[in-house]
Amino acid sequence: MNKPHPLRDGNRLQRAYYRWALPYYERMAPEMREQVEPLDVVLYTRKGLRVWLGWLGGLLGVGLALHSAGLPWAWALGAGGLVWLALTLAGLSAWMKPEDFLRLQPARLLLRWGAFGLSSGLVGIVAGHWIRHGRFDLPLLAERIADKLPVLLPVMAAAAIGPALLFWGIAAISRRATLRRLERMQLAAERDAAALAAKEAELRLLQAQIHPHFVFNTLATLQHWVDRGDARAGPLLRDLTGFLRAGSEMLGKPLVPLAEEWEAVAHYLAILRARLGERLRTELQIDPACATRAIPPGMLLTLVENAIEHGLEPRIGGGCLQVQARTDAAGWSLVVQDDGLGLAAGAEDGVGLSNLRQRLRHHFGAAASLRLTARPAGGCRAEVHLPS
Repeated sequence: MNKPHPLRDGNRLQRAYYRWALPYYERMAPEMREQVEPLDVVLYTRKGLRVWLGWLGGLLGVGLALHSAGLPWAWALGAGGLVWLALTLAGLSAWMKPEDFLRLQPARLLLRWGAFGLSSGLVGIVAGHWIRHGRFDLPLLAERIADKLPVLLPVMAAAAIGPALLFWGIAAISRRATLRRLERMQLAAERDAAALAAKEAELRLLQAQIHPHFVFNTLATLQHWVDRGDARAGPLLRDLTGFLRAGSEMLGKPLVPLAEEWEAVAHYLAILRARLGERLRTELQIDPACATRAIPPGMLLTLVENAIEHGLEPRIGGGCLQVQARTDAAGWSLVVQDDGLGLAAGAEDGVGLSNLRQRLRHHFGAAASLRLTARPAGGCRAEVHLPS
């Protein structure tokens, strides 16, 4: 479920603004959007009320100062709005694109902003002269400029240099913050990559675990039958070769179709039937719809091995192994059950089941589960539920 977005899921005005801004967000570079969208979230929610009140207060203060200097209210507020808009845009530009400010030498930046401040002051004197007299009286205007210039020069230069230093500082802070964020992202990416590599190596190790005693016992049986010239040696060798080939082909794969896993299980059961004879009976119910479903390699084989090794093989009379694959409304399930010795009191997961639970968590998270229960008539039932 997506996390609520303050603008996208806000009130009507916020939703309208988000719809308007979304095309611009999508055209921005990812690093730019990471800065702009959170800023919009602040400005266009209740958190931004103090920012807007402060901006309007500054506008009114500048307008009041200009009105006290003789400008009509309309001109005073208009000029104040232009000043505050320029300062706001300059501050945002310094934060969003700090390179545009930092690539200038400090002396050149101060000179440029000082010239801008002085020229703005001269424009203000000219505009004020026209507003007061309704015309341009050049001798009077020149006299006024000459009279005001000694005061105007340091005041306007200081008024411009101050914001220039402020914006340069904002750009420097933004640049450092960006570098720190990139460093954190790089460290997080390296940490995640290292964790993923370690997890994949661990999974490859888990997948590579084949019970050596099973192979050794099968080879011992095969050698005995070969020495005796038993006709069962040929089929047993073919099934062992097929089992080892199918198992090796699954190694290194994160997930495999159930049909591919079943090939290895079929060879395994054929080998066990050759060794155990009538002591091992099997009942298989595989829904064809499950054949293409993905499972961690070796999962079904682990459940079948556990059922035979701990339940059926130690039992004198052997027993029946049942394997089912079926779909349900919430996904699908694999069920392996036997009528063997059953779960021992206080039994805990061995290496195979522990590894299996770990691999299920890795691939499916909480959506997958493994349950071991004792059957009322004796034996054990293992059920793995997987998402669709």
